[in-house]
Amino acid sequence: MRKAIIILTLTTCISALYSQELFDAFSDTTQNKLKSSYQMKANSNEIEANFLSSYYNQDGNNSPVTGGVGTEALTDFANVFIINVPIDSVNAISLFGGADAYTSASSDNIDSNVSSASMNDTRGYGTLSYNRKNLKRSETYGIRAGYSKEFDYQSFSTGFSYTKEWNEGNTELNFTGQAFFDKWLGKEHSTELIYPEMWFPGDLTSNNYQKITNPNRNSYNAQLFLSQVLSTKLQIGVSAEIIYMSGLLSTPFHSVYFADKEDFEMDIERLPSSRLKIPFGVRLNYFPLDFLILRSYYRYYTDDFGINAHTFEFETPVKINSSFTVSPFYRYHTQTASKYFAPKNVHLSSETYYTSDYDLSGLNAHKYGIGFKYYPTFGLLRSQPIFNTHGVFMFKYIELRTAIYKRSTDFSAYNISINLGFGFK
Repeated sequence: MRKAIIILTLTTCISALYSQELFDAFSDTTQNKLKSSYQMKANSNEIEANFLSSYYNQDGNNSPVTGGVGTEALTDFANVFIINVPIDSVNAISLFGGADAYTSASSDNIDSNVSSASMNDTRGYGTLSYNRKNLKRSETYGIRAGYSKEFDYQSFSTGFSYTKEWNEGNTELNFTGQAFFDKWLGKEHSTELIYPEMWFPGDLTSNNYQKITNPNRNSYNAQLFLSQVLSTKLQIGVSAEIIYMSGLLSTPFHSVYFADKEDFEMDIERLPSSRLKIPFGVRLNYFPLDFLILRSYYRYYTDDFGINAHTFEFETPVKINSSFTVSPFYRYHTQTASKYFAPKNVHLSSETYYTSDYDLSGLNAHKYGIGFKYYPTFGLLRSQPIFNTHGVFMFKYIELRTAIYKRSTDFSAYNISINLGFGFK
């Protein structure tokens, strides 16, 4: 079972498999703060670091591993670190990495050793980035490379970015390009995926249902983001993106049961070998009062699998005092079903493509929660010197966030996260 929620969508995202959660939770930290006037500046001499930790729990009754029915129970504990190191006034490197450990009840059905216990596994990942600023031209260039690995999947990624600013920083254009080269791993990392006979009871020696000879999946992503400060109280951002995927886009251990066959004649999920995704987003941030920000976001999404989706998000950070901010938020998502989706025992075996993964079904989803950030002017803790140097180590802030997620397919989840910010100069 693929994790429905967790980790990585910063500009330096590592794997296209995972949807955004952990970094969405820290918008103040991971997104550009609104400024009425900003000029591109040289890198400061401060090393910045963040440690993020998140606990996630989900449950539902539509596991794709068992054909769209059965438990979707999963827990995940994720830990991520981000370090940005300025080399000089124009060059900087950053390291982004971590690991998460998850327990999934339905994933235990992947192999023939079925037990009442859940399956435990870990995933490790890392991305190294380099950025260079051209202060005279108000431009920034960046390159990155990353790797992610878990028991049945590995991913290599590479990317580049370009940022240009005008109007004393009030207008900013960013272009990001990324490529992901992913591979499903068979038994003992073989080049063929051969899944256990338990999926295909009976004598199946005459077919190749359980054999997949091309386990690769490639993804290419290009995004433009334009940000404009309209006034001292209002900023707008517009993004356009195109994503092309090719290779094994189905999940090899997702099952499908047919209306015209017995259950023991089920097959694995079959999907086209290419997919085109086009998201378009608009973000509007407004400062009606000195202590209040109104953040809103809308995204339209369409793809050639037949899914059309709309997402609305609202967040209202309220500054209680100079150090403490409370941020309630709400997100609504609705989508149409893929033309390849149907519940268990509805597909016909004569179809070319079929899936019973409810992530591709028509659904409505609600996510709501609250965040807390404590950021004293001089930090929570300062230490000088450190390691016999002349620098100052600072524990700058702490941020907590919790969210509840519910969708119409009898699926629910909750998440609690913590973000610790540090600095050294």
